[in-house]
Amino acid sequence: MRSPQRLFLETSCTTRLLVLACSLAVAPALLASDAPPGADSASPAVAPAPAGDVPLDLREAPFANGDWNWLDGQNRQPNPLLTIGPVTFSMVVDVFYGFHFAQPTDHTIFPGTTATRHDEIGLNLVTFGAEVTGLDGPIGRFVLQAGDNVETDAGQDSTGNRGFYLSQRALAPIQQAAAGWHFHIQHGLNIEAGLLLSYVGLESYIPEENWNYTHPFLSDFTPYYFTGIRTQLYPTQDLKLELWIVNGWQTFGEWHETKALGELIQWRPSERIALTHDFYLGHEERFDPHALRIYSDNSAQFRYLQHAGFIDSASLAIVGDLGFEHRALAASGWMGGASITNRLESGKFALTLRGDLFADQTQALIQQLPTNSAVTTPLPDSGAFLGGGFTATLDFWPSPWVVCRLEYSHRAANMPYFSGPGGITPPASGADASSFTPDLRRSDDRVVANVTLRL
Repeated sequence: MRSPQRLFLETSCTTRLLVLACSLAVAPALLASDAPPGADSASPAVAPAPAGDVPLDLREAPFANGDWNWLDGQNRQPNPLLTIGPVTFSMVVDVFYGFHFAQPTDHTIFPGTTATRHDEIGLNLVTFGAEVTGLDGPIGRFVLQAGDNVETDAGQDSTGNRGFYLSQRALAPIQQAAAGWHFHIQHGLNIEAGLLLSYVGLESYIPEENWNYTHPFLSDFTPYYFTGIRTQLYPTQDLKLELWIVNGWQTFGEWHETKALGELIQWRPSERIALTHDFYLGHEERFDPHALRIYSDNSAQFRYLQHAGFIDSASLAIVGDLGFEHRALAASGWMGGASITNRLESGKFALTLRGDLFADQTQALIQQLPTNSAVTTPLPDSGAFLGGGFTATLDFWPSPWVVCRLEYSHRAANMPYFSGPGGITPPASGADASSFTPDLRRSDDRVVANVTLRL
């Protein structure tokens, strides 16, 4: 899941720059005048605009009352370099090398959404996009993407199989595409429609924004994107409310005749604390129009230490999820999990340790074999799933625009679920794929090296 990514602060930066520019232009003329206050002048003095004439969301921008670069799922870079007028351009190049201890013969690291190729130098994600925020009303963004990460996320969406004119080929290369409007209501109101990054879950779709490079089960089993309408309201400077109407659970289209609903509440009472709650409700089973999925994700982040000796920052993130899927044509069941992550930062280095656990009573959310696999899904084993893992990540930031990472991850489950030496791909010898059984094991160990450039 993705992130969102996560914080989207649309304020009219251009308006504020124009106000500042006008003030700087007028000030020298006033200072150069020898006339006493109130005397006649060929150039009449310009009275400053009353503070009440500047909208509240410009005077007190949402979440501008603190430094939030320490948050998990948050872009920690300084102001963007590629800004022209009201448009900010962005670029991400994410390259990895992955080594899976089982050394699968088909080089496929399953399951996962990030760094999913064994013993190869791969392009995990490359994006280029533009965002409009400075037109005092119109807002939106358009981001193109390519790489392995696109195949593991958008490439698994099969809603295009329902009729024509909707396909992975057309939409998977688009990471975000949305248009909307910003209203000067309270501390800001944004309404957007299109293809948007997910609000469910702590972590961002973009690995560079997360404390760890690979995602925990809680993120990989929940959406990274939605297609629909998002409304964001900031009642106060430290509170955000969101309402979502979407087609489905990480889908371009929908399987049934009803939209899904979602909401998010995020509160940052101090610069050291961020609390988030989100909720999802929708019909997700392809062949069961009466199935109903309810899911809630909740997280708390604390920066418990700052500028203490050689430690610049120490932060903790705790996540707890709980959901239920009611089915009319199959068994209903619960799902959910938890993760705890601790991050220490010192200079240009950071060390992050994470542990996570996930349970799914009916395998409603766990990743199945890839949609284009010749092997019949679901997974060979059935029944309740229980899995968890431990991840250690070392970050090095030689520049605000580049991060280098080295990560080790161990995961285990109560059933064979992870790639084994035989892989999950049938041999390319023309043999009948139906006779092939994926080689799946109960544990998973991998090492990933990563370099990400982001502008």
